[in-house]
Amino acid sequence: MPRWLNLYSLLLVAFLSNRERLPETAFPPVALLNSVLHLLLKPAVIAAPLLLWAGRWRSAALLAPLAAEFLRQYGGQLWRAARPITPHSPPRRLTALTYNVHKEDVHLEPILRVIRNANADVVALQELGSRAAECFEQVLAAEYPYRSLQPYPAFPSAGQGILSRYPLSDVLYWRHENIPNALGHQRATLSAHGVQIALYNVHPVHPGMVDKLFDARPRQWEVDQIMARLLAEKRSVLLLGDFNMTDQADAYRQITRRYYDVFRRVGAGMGYTFPSWRYPQARDVIEGLPLGWLPPLFRIDYAFASEGIQALQARVLPDSGGSDHLPLWVELAI
Repeated sequence: MPRWLNLYSLLLVAFLSNRERLPETAFPPVALLNSVLHLLLKPAVIAAPLLLWAGRWRSAALLAPLAAEFLRQYGGQLWRAARPITPHSPPRRLTALTYNVHKEDVHLEPILRVIRNANADVVALQELGSRAAECFEQVLAAEYPYRSLQPYPAFPSAGQGILSRYPLSDVLYWRHENIPNALGHQRATLSAHGVQIALYNVHPVHPGMVDKLFDARPRQWEVDQIMARLLAEKRSVLLLGDFNMTDQADAYRQITRRYYDVFRRVGAGMGYTFPSWRYPQARDVIEGLPLGWLPPLFRIDYAFASEGIQALQARVLPDSGGSDHLPLWVELAI
């Protein structure tokens, strides 16, 4: 068994040492490996001290860099107490929810329950179906007087929506139809507490959804386009959505060079949001397989913010409402 551990350690250390020279867009296996890297690093945290205790010094030493890398990246959020942060100045608080509703157009009551229980000031919805949009327009009008619900009937996964307690203006929806299975994006100006915020609700395509197996180029191109739009923004930015990437992706590092990851800054735990297969309607891609017990293993739903916005709290909600994603709720001071 230590021989397999040694091989695992040597290969993974070699990969980490050469990541900068291995762009995802050029090497599809690298994109796949980055997607599961957080899972591949975990065993080293457990195995390294066990091997050390068993006196297998060489194997423990080989695993140590992997354990150290996992703890460097995730140790803070694993040990962080999930408690609110005191704002630096008198608070003008804003709560936001990003929620992929999985094209659900039949079982809408559980989704409505999730939205209402979250009690967020702004809700960014991805994969918004036509019936869900009609339902939200009617049922949530009192709670959210400002709405931009834009389903895309020809391809329901591309539907997007924003529910808000504060005024929205300059709302824009777009979809890059030149990309296979392209999803949707929204941009709006949110006016809250006398402050104007550039609000983005985005959904870049997953590398597994395009013509070539795990081709990260379309996702990277979409992220490049989003970042180009953000360059023109003159106000604070709140960027929400299902990004179809983990925090090991090249695109994640590109975004976090300019905007911070709210959960990474104030959240506790790993923050996994996908897949959530507890509800039968969420298991369409694994229909017939008994995997409803499987816990989420990937963090692909995010809130990013510019430094003019202070992160107070971030947590993944425990109920998916029938979606295959768990919603992410954040509290901010603006």
